[in-house]
Amino acid sequence: MVDWDEQIKAHLFWIWGEEDGFMKRGKEGMLVITDRRLAFISKTEMKYPAHDTHSRRQLNRFQAGENVFRPAEGYGIKDLEADLDKSPDNLEVPYRQIMDISSEEKRWGTLLKVKINLGDKAKTMKFSIVKGWVKYPAKDPIEFQKKMDWSPLISLVKTAST
Repeated sequence: MVDWDEQIKAHLFWIWGEEDGFMKRGKEGMLVITDRRLAFISKTEMKYPAHDTHSRRQLNRFQAGENVFRPAEGYGIKDLEADLDKSPDNLEVPYRQIMDISSEEKRWGTLLKVKINLGDKAKTMKFSIVKGWVKYPAKDPIEFQKKMDWSPLISLVKTAST
C-alpha cells in the first residue's frame, strides 16, 4: 500500500546488515529511511549505474565531512514499494515495531543496532556502512566507516514512534 504523504528522508548505500546471533551471515544492501519506516533492501530494481553513482556520491560526502542522510535522486516511495515486493529478503520495519535503537562505537567502525518487536519474539538487526569490499570467494566488507553519527536517524525514529 502506497502512502502518498510518506516521504523518504534518507537513502544510505553500501550497508552491511546482519541479524544478531550465532552463525548469522550478513549481507549488503541499502537502508531507506522514511518518516514512518526503515527498510533494508538487499535485492533492488535499481540499475547498477544509478546505484554506483549514488554510492560514489555518498563516499564523497563522507570524505568531505558532509551530511550523508539524504534521499537518492530519482528513487521515491513507488521504487521502495517495488523493491519491498521484489524479495522476501528485503526487510521493512514500521517505527512502531522498533523497541530500541542505538549506535555503538566499535574498534572497526560504528554500528547501528535496531531491536524489532515481531509480536511473539524480538530480533536485533545491526547495520554499518562499508568503505571497501572483497568480492571473492564471497562478497564481504573489508573496512567500515568509523565515527558514523547515527543520531539523526535515532532521533527521527524515537520522535516518530512516540
